[in-house]
Amino acid sequence: MRYLLFFVVFLLVAPRAEAQNRFGLMPQFNGSFTIGNFLKVNSKLENRFIFYQNPANSLGGRTEYERTDIELVATAARGSLKNFGVGYLVRRSDIGGTFLHRSIQQYSVGQTIGGLQFAHRFRTDQTFEQDEDVQYRLRYRISFEKPLSGLQVDPREYYVKFNNEYLGVRQGGETNLEIRLLAALGYNHSEDDQIELGLDYRAESIIGDSTENLLWLTVGWYHSF
Repeated sequence: MRYLLFFVVFLLVAPRAEAQNRFGLMPQFNGSFTIGNFLKVNSKLENRFIFYQNPANSLGGRTEYERTDIELVATAARGSLKNFGVGYLVRRSDIGGTFLHRSIQQYSVGQTIGGLQFAHRFRTDQTFEQDEDVQYRLRYRISFEKPLSGLQVDPREYYVKFNNEYLGVRQGGETNLEIRLLAALGYNHSEDDQIELGLDYRAESIIGDSTENLLWLTVGWYHSF
């Protein structure tokens, strides 16, 4: 973990030709609820605030609001389509106050081995934005969660979570790649509420000389209705 953080900080501060480096805060609220016995809905409200960027923007690189995402994903809980889900995301960007829309399709599956919870998520999405070609992405994420005491996370206990995701991107005839890493510490306040604090590193547009390195301090609240 210590070496991962050193590597991320190095990417953010090291001078690189045509590279964009950003650091900021990414607070989010995640809510889930069920509809009958067959459908589970997950919702997410996420904001981004930039604290540092290199090269600096037209405002001199000071703190700024970047965007807000609202996402809904409905997943089948039973039947032949169990674990398959579809969803929708809308994003408001600070750049001109523009909006983009995204359709989502996914399949997820999990397993527990000796107190370690694994989860795999396969997702495709299509992004639609005014005056832009449609963007297609193919995504795979593996994550695992481990209690810091015992074999399961009970109320009033802490846990750690790690995510690793790979994204293939195609837009306007061009293909690129993204990689994401997340390390977080969580607190299970109750069966319905969890709070997580972590670091989320993302390397975007890896193919080529214009790679973007983003490091977010994440603060998340998860609630089951």
